[in-house]
Amino acid sequence: MPTKTAKKNAKSGSPAPISEAEYRARVATIQKAMARERLDALLITSEDNYRYITGFNSPTWHNLTRPRYCVVPLSGDPSVIVPANNTAIIEETSWVKNVKWWIAPCPADDGVTLTIDALKACAGKFKRVGAELGPQSRLTMPVGDFFRIKEGVAPIEVVDGDWMLREIRMVKSPAEVEHLRFVAQAVSRGFEALSRRISAGETEKQVAEKLQADFLRRGVEKIPYLVGVSGAGGYRNIHLSPQDRVLRRGDVLVFDTGCSYKGYYCDFDREYSFGKPSNKIARMYDIVWKATQAGIDAVRPGATCSDVWHAQAKVILDAKETSGLDFDLAKNGRMGHGLGMRMCEPPSIHPEDFTVLKAGMTITIEPGISYTHDGKSGPEPRVMVHEENVTVTEDGVAMLTRRAPPEMSVVR
Repeated sequence: MPTKTAKKNAKSGSPAPISEAEYRARVATIQKAMARERLDALLITSEDNYRYITGFNSPTWHNLTRPRYCVVPLSGDPSVIVPANNTAIIEETSWVKNVKWWIAPCPADDGVTLTIDALKACAGKFKRVGAELGPQSRLTMPVGDFFRIKEGVAPIEVVDGDWMLREIRMVKSPAEVEHLRFVAQAVSRGFEALSRRISAGETEKQVAEKLQADFLRRGVEKIPYLVGVSGAGGYRNIHLSPQDRVLRRGDVLVFDTGCSYKGYYCDFDREYSFGKPSNKIARMYDIVWKATQAGIDAVRPGATCSDVWHAQAKVILDAKETSGLDFDLAKNGRMGHGLGMRMCEPPSIHPEDFTVLKAGMTITIEPGISYTHDGKSGPEPRVMVHEENVTVTEDGVAMLTRRAPPEMSVVR
């Protein structure tokens, strides 16, 4: 019989929660990888890996006075080591039953001894423990305490185990894909409605407030990342927060956002022209739109990330040869990336990333170009970036976002 939560989710159109069976299957997959790599245990402290394994869900990650630890043994269920006031959160949100706690904050011993004991109890076969030490990984604990744990478990060796999680997490389950699709669709609809709800004379901040409120009404839970940049003839970069700049006719405004639902992220942008865009802006938009489509069309099982990058680059470089316009590939090194419980995760859509795409992978397609705008005091640098979110299927690709319009949205 469906649970009350499942019935509520079905009524609201939101996906069903990740089941305990799926969490257990994740742990089993991780433990098989641990056995291959001769690891007795895996120490987890980062929010996304912790949540991926345990389901633990709370805003308390922003409180850096209280770390929390998860130890995954080579066999059996994980254990969590948390501050005493987090035990109720574990009961409410996690399937894990093996819970140890301490009264925090306790700078002299914030869970360190409990974590050392848990790791020693596991490390009997290989004398090796994995931790989050590789590229793009983060330790959500004091580095000094990590050194204390490393010294406390010696002669047990502490090595990088994060790479295993990165590889495992690249392929999403159907339930994960539905979470990603839900947040991407909610944000897509918010973007589509925006041009009808704003006007020249408002500031970037005022428009951003409307957009964020709309995202939340549509089911988004968190908006930790929101870029909002505008300028005459385009925008200079895509990495700044909305400011008090007043929007005027002739401006182009871009929003790029990483919104999340139950820990799963979307990541994409949309552009808006205040008044009809110039012929140059319209042409630049057309080039990156078509490059995006080429990237989407190149996604399929068996293709590599490099293949997808080159498909996008070809459209841009061919257009440069035939259009007579002066522009270049944006200097961002890659044109897309993995997506999941982090806004950016492996793999990279990069010419030297030869990761083979598999069904269940979720990625962004993100071409960009750089050009100049003839400003009052001379040439001014501008970029234009498009981004869509897709998932690899058994026979090709499926959109997670709603495709951007082929012509830039106009604010009347």
